[in-house]
Amino acid sequence: MKIDKYLYIGIVALLMVSCSDTEVENGGTLQSREPVLFSAGNVGAAITRGLVGYLPADSRFVCSMFFHAGANDTDDKSFYSDDNKLASDVNMATTWLIINNATGNAVYRQNTFKDTDIKLDDYGFDKAAKIFYWQNRLNHIFVALTDNNKLKTQDGTDDTTTGTLKLFPDVQTQYNKKYLLAYDLTKGKKTTMADQPDPILAFTTMKPEGASPEANRVELFFKHQFAQVQVNLKNSQDTTSVIIGNSQIISVELLGVAEKAYVPYCINADGTLPSVEAEKINIDDETYNETKKTNPYGSSFSLFVRENTTSGYLKTFEGIAFGTIQRIRVTWKEPDNDITHTAILNSVIEQELESGKKYIYNIELRRSSIAQVTPKIVDWGTDGTYKADGTISE
Repeated sequence: MKIDKYLYIGIVALLMVSCSDTEVENGGTLQSREPVLFSAGNVGAAITRGLVGYLPADSRFVCSMFFHAGANDTDDKSFYSDDNKLASDVNMATTWLIINNATGNAVYRQNTFKDTDIKLDDYGFDKAAKIFYWQNRLNHIFVALTDNNKLKTQDGTDDTTTGTLKLFPDVQTQYNKKYLLAYDLTKGKKTTMADQPDPILAFTTMKPEGASPEANRVELFFKHQFAQVQVNLKNSQDTTSVIIGNSQIISVELLGVAEKAYVPYCINADGTLPSVEAEKINIDDETYNETKKTNPYGSSFSLFVRENTTSGYLKTFEGIAFGTIQRIRVTWKEPDNDITHTAILNSVIEQELESGKKYIYNIELRRSSIAQVTPKIVDWGTDGTYKADGTISE
């Protein structure tokens, strides 16, 4: 599933009150108690391209709302502390939603996402699901998460296969003393990039300053948390070099990339969101004892062969990765014999991978070496170039 760098869902919300024009905590008045409404919106300030990508129909996501609960709280106050810990239905809430049409409108569901034998209200919400309401006139924070490669199969249950749509308080694990979810980035038995985890997350802060649903629209922009790497290979332009076919290109490996990375699922006390983190590679770990002589960078991730080769190239490899690419290693063989060549792309040195970016390396192969590399970095899901380093000769 290809998405733009950001996916946008608008959340239209009203406050939790019981009668019309009710006075609310921290001042101001809002109208009668109504549920939070979700709808797809137009281009927002954070979008620079002409179109917005919507989550497709039947896509599922989990969302948390954080709010100030103290009678004397202000926007400068912490959302929680050691004495005022995060607690469901006290200073935060979590719910599950599903897109029910082609333009991004969402409806509330239970964490099982069951769609039979449920009672719906006039909005199409499951009456047994948790629904958000504005709690006061102060800032509210929304954090939403889903997996772009499992948009229609995840749920929030305890099932070990599908039960991955969870946020606080259902998950409370920490990494480096921050609320971060662990993702396995090793290849394992995966055969395509679509088998890899591709968490997309939205984070926004808003206060209900209006007195109508439209005035209180909240915009969520989903962003890839990891990076995508694509390598395109072709024969060298040097006519004296061996000419190979796509079947002779054996593998492309990313050396030194993270084998585990962590994505935030809960805010810090001050209302900020922790950064995505990659677990550093420890080359002295016994895991790498047998391979450190040929790979001094520890980890090795073999990219997947892309079904549709980039035009003008013999073969295209791709994969989702994070952390640091220390080097790229390419293995191929000559067409008329069993001679195998392995070359390391030394121009890629400690390339830090940024969330939501796609790193493209166009490589020309020459006998026993990599002749030429043209790298560029673009927004994942767009055609616009973010940065280009030009041509590098090896």
